Amino acid sequence: MLLKTKLFAPPLRQNAVPRVRLLELLGAPAQGELTLIHAPAGYGKTTLALQWLQSIGQPYVWLSLDSQDNDSLRFWRYVSGTLAGGNETRFAPAQTDSDPEAWVVSIVNHWTGQDQVTTLVLDDFHVIQDPALLQTVNWFLDNLPPSLHVLITTRVLPSLHIPLRRVRSHITEIQAFDLSFGRTEVQRFFQETLKLTLNTGMLDALQARTEGWAAALQLAGLTLKQHPRQSTEWLEQESSTLLVDYLAEEVLSNLPQTTRQFMLSMATARRFNLSLCEALNPDKNSKEVAVLLDALREDNLFLIPLDDQGHWFRFHDLFRENLLNITSDRHPQEWLLWNRRAADWFVSNDEREEAIHCLLAASLWDEAAELIEQLGVTRMLGGQNESLNWWLSRLPAGTILQRPKLALIKAWSLFCTERIVEAEPYLDQADRLLAQEHPDHGPLRTQIAIFRTQLARVRGEDELAHHWSGRARTLAAESDVQLNAVAQFALGMELYQEGDHPSTQQLMELAMASARQERNHFCVLSCSVILSHVLFQQGFTVKALNQLQDARDWLIGEGLDPHYLACWQNTAYVHIYCEINQIERATEALEVLLEFRDSGAEAAYGALILMLQASLEVPARDFSKAIRILDSAAPVMERDRSYWSKMGPSVSMMRALYCLQSNQIQSALLWAAERENALLQHFGFLQEEDRIVLARCLALQNRKAEAVDLLLRIEADTEAHGRIINLVRAKVARALVLAAEEPDLAADCLLQAITISEAPGYRRLFLDEGAALIPLLRILVKEGKRGWWEVALIAKGRPASSKGLVEPLTTREQEVLDLIAQGLSNQSIADHLHIAMATTKAHLRNIYEKLAVSSRTQAVAKARELGLLE
Repeated sequence: MLLKTKLFAPPLRQNAVPRVRLLELLGAPAQGELTLIHAPAGYGKTTLALQWLQSIGQPYVWLSLDSQDNDSLRFWRYVSGTLAGGNETRFAPAQTDSDPEAWVVSIVNHWTGQDQVTTLVLDDFHVIQDPALLQTVNWFLDNLPPSLHVLITTRVLPSLHIPLRRVRSHITEIQAFDLSFGRTEVQRFFQETLKLTLNTGMLDALQARTEGWAAALQLAGLTLKQHPRQSTEWLEQESSTLLVDYLAEEVLSNLPQTTRQFMLSMATARRFNLSLCEALNPDKNSKEVAVLLDALREDNLFLIPLDDQGHWFRFHDLFRENLLNITSDRHPQEWLLWNRRAADWFVSNDEREEAIHCLLAASLWDEAAELIEQLGVTRMLGGQNESLNWWLSRLPAGTILQRPKLALIKAWSLFCTERIVEAEPYLDQADRLLAQEHPDHGPLRTQIAIFRTQLARVRGEDELAHHWSGRARTLAAESDVQLNAVAQFALGMELYQEGDHPSTQQLMELAMASARQERNHFCVLSCSVILSHVLFQQGFTVKALNQLQDARDWLIGEGLDPHYLACWQNTAYVHIYCEINQIERATEALEVLLEFRDSGAEAAYGALILMLQASLEVPARDFSKAIRILDSAAPVMERDRSYWSKMGPSVSMMRALYCLQSNQIQSALLWAAERENALLQHFGFLQEEDRIVLARCLALQNRKAEAVDLLLRIEADTEAHGRIINLVRAKVARALVLAAEEPDLAADCLLQAITISEAPGYRRLFLDEGAALIPLLRILVKEGKRGWWEVALIAKGRPASSKGLVEPLTTREQEVLDLIAQGLSNQSIADHLHIAMATTKAHLRNIYEKLAVSSRTQAVAKARELGLLE
């Protein structure tokens, strides 16, 4: 997810000197072009940018860059999210983890044709150094639509073809010389901003010595406040290149000792609030700390607010750099102590990322490594690898290679960025370390075996994957030390991928119990989602829903936000409610997920949400929309290596199925031709639904015997391993395959599927087939069979006569009418159709109005007269 404070433009100081001449030079933002403000630190680049944006009165968005953004994926995620108001997926391309140019194309295409010009501000662009990323930014700037203007502030001239842009007059440029304060501006700065009245000689000396450098002027002003009778001689004490360092020291040296120590302690944190200030200064009480923090703000000591409430702050970058240099060079013991205190505070406030940053900044490698080991496993579990990669890149190689758990995490980070060849040496190193130093460290060895299973699966080496999966289970059984929750979860996922649902259920339940004991909230959440899928696929619908609720209740009791829990658990709720035909509940659950996706969910998780959205278009028979949604999710899911891609069927299979159900036969057959060899060569569980759809395609190619053999094999395997929902799917598919030539046998097969699905309540896998099942169901009716399907499918498929009706009945109204004819009460109808009582009554009113009747008896009689009932 995006860190929203990076999208927050710093407030403009009310008494800042207006840069009138520069605002005139900047003028209005040119459509599709670049404004560049470049100068060393402390020249007022950000202040000028804010004044200009305020003066033009046009929309703008702000992105504060930092060193972690020197990564193509992260950079474009943040640019996309900034332009979309914090929604990183709105302008994201379908394939978010590959070609960076795809991001540019997606953003440009979305902004082309907009009426009003919006300015995108990229503040502190000097942190972007990667040549490939700079090349993509160049391409972005070369193809800006007229509705976008880009403003870049930077300490150095960026490699963005600036000379060529100057020649073509495609750039408005402000440099250090332009930003330097003139004589009048220097006077206004001291009088209006710093509230100092200086004589002409001092003003002239300050301007000449600082060359109008804003940061130096502010530091000089602070020094003069402390020494109001200071002469101009002190300005000559240091060379100009060291002036800011000198002035910073002067400011600090003339502050009270308490204030000076307070500022040095706060510099260890990139951002801080009152509580953190208290933790870093335990010798002071809360009131004393609050007074010191207020004093920094009132005295203009380079304190910048990070929110509108005034809770979070940071120091100006230039000033903080000086504080850091002074602290690390001259107070090394305090430097280490403050970083550890800051890290402890961040950990206790569940902000371990900031804690890791403090520890890395202070070269506290072992402490940082320990935290990364703790957080890295959760990151791996959730597929969140950007910050993990950044942390690992800052650690010395020796630290990683001496810690087996960290070596495993490093291997996983490489695996998730498709650097598989580079990952295996780290696994080998972890194995060597365990053999040398931890001969009986079973849990970690188990995790390595699980990882090797994943590598084998990616390479298509099923036998090797099966070997390593078995090895992982053996190691887990032999270990005297119980696996932690995450390791149990990972092993459970391996069993799930092998299709062993009873064993998966058992291990996931153990992982859930361990996660609760360890208070690993994210693992509890993940276990609840996977376990619900496993239970539901085994036919235990009520148990699946109950365990989701039980996990939710426990997590809420632990203080987690219910909305946050819904953002993860609702994937299971949507799937279950959709399959049991409670579409209203499924739609409500999906709305939360779509909001979460729009607010910045991980790309793979966002794609999973899209797949669920597509499935909910099918009940309305909007197959075109469902397929469009699937196409947007496909590139992400096909490349994803996290657990999200294993939680549902493949996108391509869903697309082929929807093509079959909407009579787009050729598209389905093309999919089958591409996938047949791979699906029949490797008979893994994750492609089981694919093989069921493949069998239907084979039958359409006059290969019915092959199709039936394949489906019978699937039925035997699913029944043996308790995968009830796929057993039902296979039987429905076999019924459709046999329907044309052997209708009685097909009807018997369909009845078996209906009977098996009764207890779990599976409905959609019948309903989605529409009219294709009706001839077989009519055979069952003639045989005296009865069930929910009579109304849901047969009545739905009966053509309704509109004779005598101004407006024909809707499908749902026809269903209600059929149930009325059977004598069901309003409550029974609501229960039967899984709708609210109020909805049932609304349908009843509509039926009365359309039939021009006022009672149930009249409605049934009129419907029979019009041929609406048999």
